[in-house]
Amino acid sequence: MDQLTRPVPGGIGVYIAGVLQGLTTLGLDEGMDLLTSRTALRLGLDRWRGSRLQAHFGYRLQQRLWDHSGHLPRGNWAFYHAFSLGGPRLSMPIPKAVAVYDLLFRTSRETFPTRARDWHERRFEQVLESDSRIVTLAPETVDLLVEAGAAMSRITVIPPGVDHVPPVDTQGTAALLDRLGVTGRYLMVLGTLEPRKNLPRILRAYQQYRATAFDPPPLLIVGPMGWGQEIVPPRGVSLTGKVSAGVVAGLLARAWALIYVPLQEGFGLPVIEAMSSALPVVTSAGIPAARFGGLGVEPTDVDAIALAIARIVEDEPLRSRLVTHGLLAVEGLSWVEAARKHVQLWEELAK
Repeated sequence: MDQLTRPVPGGIGVYIAGVLQGLTTLGLDEGMDLLTSRTALRLGLDRWRGSRLQAHFGYRLQQRLWDHSGHLPRGNWAFYHAFSLGGPRLSMPIPKAVAVYDLLFRTSRETFPTRARDWHERRFEQVLESDSRIVTLAPETVDLLVEAGAAMSRITVIPPGVDHVPPVDTQGTAALLDRLGVTGRYLMVLGTLEPRKNLPRILRAYQQYRATAFDPPPLLIVGPMGWGQEIVPPRGVSLTGKVSAGVVAGLLARAWALIYVPLQEGFGLPVIEAMSSALPVVTSAGIPAARFGGLGVEPTDVDAIALAIARIVEDEPLRSRLVTHGLLAVEGLSWVEAARKHVQLWEELAK
């Protein structure tokens, strides 16, 4: 649960908050205990009716302790479910499940700081050595887990919901666009700024498109700084920094298209968030979320990204088809359904 306390919860934080939202909607949160470090939880618990257990320390120190021992509060639990590789070690003598959203620390090693990559590797090896069930978001990850040594019988796929996009913050959105000097529609990049998001190539592709376009829309890069080289926005590009979820919803509602072309991705939540907001998407063809639609490109091909930007701006029938297909594709993705599938897994564990 400590992902919810991070300054940038990211996709894992969205997933945890969504499942908690689904459990409370179903009325299945009573009788469940949430374990976290002493750091206060910030998201998704305003309606939680179950117990909340806090360990002794803030999440950074507490995770170091968990890395070396179980260090759990005492309780009579039927099972234990970890929503990430963080938390206590998987040595408790009760049924267990752990979420493994991706293996990017192996498949995209160069986009991880060394310390973070080594930590993920150690924790994942503990998962493989344990008897825990493994939850992941996409069928594409199942193959990687099996190749890494996990038995197929241990793996459960539970797709995310998309009904977490909040109502539009109209005033906040208008104030941000006014501050940036953006008066019309624009292209949009969404996500934490880090090497895996492929921003240097996206910016080169946008500049290449802009050099030949008659009236190119500006490009907004929406999201907080993560790590890696500093992004210096060229002409036509603005960095918004971290904004509220309501403003993100407002930006999605006013944008021309989402340009989401990461080098690799465990899933790609911004793709389905944009689709649920009736926004066409240019995305990496190989990421799991691309199976829901969008205009797919090879993320290392700057020319292909530039051509895709031109097509999605200039081809109105194409945008219309992408919007219609996207809305239909994500229609059944709900956090209630994700929560229900978690409960089915937990019932199996409790037996």
